[in-house]
Amino acid sequence: MKLAIREGMIPGDSLRKKLEWLSNIGIEGVELHGASLSLSVWELRSIFANSPISVANISGTADLLSPDSAVRRAAMDLGKRRLHLAAELGATGVLLVPQFGTKPLLPDLSPYRNAMELERELFITQMRELSELAETEGTIIFLEPLNRYEAHLVNTLQDACNLAREIGPRVRIMADFFHMNIEEADIAQSIKAAADQIVYVHVADSNRLQPGKGHIDFTQGFRALKEIGYDGYLGIECRIAGELEAALQECAHLLREWWQAA
Repeated sequence: MKLAIREGMIPGDSLRKKLEWLSNIGIEGVELHGASLSLSVWELRSIFANSPISVANISGTADLLSPDSAVRRAAMDLGKRRLHLAAELGATGVLLVPQFGTKPLLPDLSPYRNAMELERELFITQMRELSELAETEGTIIFLEPLNRYEAHLVNTLQDACNLAREIGPRVRIMADFFHMNIEEADIAQSIKAAADQIVYVHVADSNRLQPGKGHIDFTQGFRALKEIGYDGYLGIECRIAGELEAALQECAHLLREWWQAA
């Protein structure tokens, strides 16, 4: 198990400075999603070659379900660039949220298809195209389920598994403890049921603060992850209570302690 953190949570006015700061915290990886993704592949490879920090994942593309075809094409082009970047930088893969928002953006064409059916079919079609490129690049895409208050198409690990299995082997899923705490009846059992699909994990507590500041039993969830053979990243994605450096050091210590105890 290794720890990672979202790029936007790290202080510093450049990626190089962010990595320098992070190297003193005890966190091994960074999830790239901000301004750094505008840097060239050469610049990024140079920066990471001189840092002990690794690229944990690359954030993918949004707007794949926009009603505007031009916006969808641009989203697909961006997704393809992100796949290439993930492969070049040795990331776990590209993290992709299928959609944001509690209502479909596509029209209801009942009785032919309702909006949810249209969204699902469109998403699968586009993801199959992206998964072909992922195969060529030697990387993967993993889907993040969001809770029902933030998304409507993919809320549970099972929702994500169903899509991933229908799309193909280059599409997997991630498990986020904050969202699982809302959507899953039993976090540990849900993890075990998705054993063949989970390739990445996010951690945040029940109140979306850093682990240890809410009521989620991480040890039970970590035990399930260990039982399915998961040894990838635990990515910290949350709000921070307290002074940042001390809070993250404590969080890293707790996560390792809980993982060891699981």
